Amino acid sequence: MIYRRLLLLLLPVLTLHCTYTPVVPPLPATDQTIAVLPPNNRTGDPLLVESASFWGDPYAARPGRVTVPDVLAADARAQLGRRGFKVMPPEAVIAAIGNQTPSSPEEAIELITRGKLDGSVLYIEIRRWEADMSPLHPQRVLVALDARLIDTATGHVVWLAHRPVHPVPTPGAITRWVAYTIAARKVAEALLAP
Repeated sequence: MIYRRLLLLLLPVLTLHCTYTPVVPPLPATDQTIAVLPPNNRTGDPLLVESASFWGDPYAARPGRVTVPDVLAADARAQLGRRGFKVMPPEAVIAAIGNQTPSSPEEAIELITRGKLDGSVLYIEIRRWEADMSPLHPQRVLVALDARLIDTATGHVVWLAHRPVHPVPTPGAITRWVAYTIAARKVAEALLAP
């Protein structure tokens, strides 16, 4: 009887937590060009989206395997472009920093200083990214990440978005890689939408 009452008390709290969408501060207006650095995947999982290259998706610009960070970076560039920001092409970022992925905000600042990038850079750090346990038709992906906009002239962070662990619904996903792709698009949109 006690457990039933406790469950009835906790049910509204759990329901609100599952429907809560993390609030992200708006990106500050800037006339500077924004370079999107390769996102830092700290999950320990390669987060492959292998089949994306089979369909000829725009994220497949890199030869070899396509990953969630590749999709997230491509969608971040697209979102920034839709919002009217000037976005540095990925080829120019690779020319400046090579194929390096910064492993921390401090390393991102080092890379942009060495690469002599002008404007601002977007550094994204993926802390958690995992599909639900359903082997077929993943319903959601648990995502946690941080994003920082760094002014290259000063090295200061001018915008910070912290997205705590939150499920991202992936309706219609029939495989894990499709769920990962849907989640990456939704996360980039929520992170960078006006």
